[in-house]
Amino acid sequence: MRTFPLAACLLLPAAAGAAPLTLDDALAVAAKHNGDLEVARAVREVAAVDLYQSWSGVLPRLDLTGAFGRTYYANQKSVQPFPNGSGGIDLVVVPTPDFDVAANQLTLTLRWTLFDGFASWNRISSARASARAADRQLDESTLQIAFEVTRRFYEVVKQERALRVRQEAAARSEDLVRRADALYAAGRGTKADTFSARVNLGNDRIAVEAQQASLVRARTDLAVALGLSRADGLDVVAPAPVSGPGLPSQAEPAALDELLARARRDRPLLAARESAVAAAELQISQARGGYWPALGVQGTYQRPSPYLSGSYGVLGDPSHQYVATAQVTLAWNLFQGRETMAAAQRAEVQARRARVEAAQAEQVVSAEIARARESVVTLGRTTALAQENLGAAEQGLALARERLEAGVASQLEVRDATQKLSEAQLALVSALVDHAVARADLNRAVGGSL
Repeated sequence: MRTFPLAACLLLPAAAGAAPLTLDDALAVAAKHNGDLEVARAVREVAAVDLYQSWSGVLPRLDLTGAFGRTYYANQKSVQPFPNGSGGIDLVVVPTPDFDVAANQLTLTLRWTLFDGFASWNRISSARASARAADRQLDESTLQIAFEVTRRFYEVVKQERALRVRQEAAARSEDLVRRADALYAAGRGTKADTFSARVNLGNDRIAVEAQQASLVRARTDLAVALGLSRADGLDVVAPAPVSGPGLPSQAEPAALDELLARARRDRPLLAARESAVAAAELQISQARGGYWPALGVQGTYQRPSPYLSGSYGVLGDPSHQYVATAQVTLAWNLFQGRETMAAAQRAEVQARRARVEAAQAEQVVSAEIARARESVVTLGRTTALAQENLGAAEQGLALARERLEAGVASQLEVRDATQKLSEAQLALVSALVDHAVARADLNRAVGGSL
């Protein structure tokens, strides 16, 4: 697949001299610059980060905390017991002057949860399934955008072809105007014929202007799909199905059951929904882990000291002035206001929703395949009929012109034959393009495996 020279579209006010855009070029540009595709990539990246983060529940946690400062004690009076000479206790009020002391502390704490009802492991599995779903959803977005670019690309082709047909019709009308003037000058026609020919020419020129506007809209739509900011001079090269000699292949697609089997194997949407169901079901197990006790180990290394440095300071020799603790921890939430129960029920509802969405996705895909296949078959027959109709229209126009030259036909007969030829040309252009788009749609519906 070649890369389209994007600078030619973004920097040049008119694409004069720039190479026309092929369908492969358009798909390459959209893959890099389409906004919807960028959003889908961002969603996949978030899912990858969530998977990375999900391991936090089974890995140890190490925290370092410190506090450095002084503690001030204001002057105080306190009651202190003292023994007296008779063997009793006297209570004496003892005054204490104000003073302050250094208060420094450094603590290193290691925590590691060994068992939490497998909630952490289920969270990892759920995040892994969600990441798979995000990957497949990106594939689905890529497939959808590729089809949309293809459809809009062919729409530009159709409008360009239709513009040429309109321009050819206007050229034929100009020829009729000249013929009508010549016949009138030779005394073989009427003044009304000259006026009628000019009205027909005006109508054809109006049709050309309207078609120009349709082409601009089609190019703008294509530019949006490509992620470009403007569509000036966005010329396209007609693909082989609508530019090659003769008609494209009219072979019928595979049977509907075979196409459905391919879609179940290759359509990213179905795989994404299946992974979403797996993730939702694992979230149920994750939520139910709250019913279990959490067992872990914890170790702390603490250095309280009135000094910052030195052998017995908090930043000094680590073999002095410390308190070390090693513990096995047990935490069991016996009641949390039904929060654990609510979380499990919410996860069950989400899982039911995911299963329904998966079933709906399969129904949608089945309908898309059936509709697209029928369109391919119908438009294939329509294309063949349109080709035959065009041949008859060309012969009809040639005959009408011969009769006009022989003086046995009127200008109205030639005009009618000209209009029929234009209609036949437009019908064939529309049938060829629509047939190519229908095949692309069927390819999208089965997952791009045709």
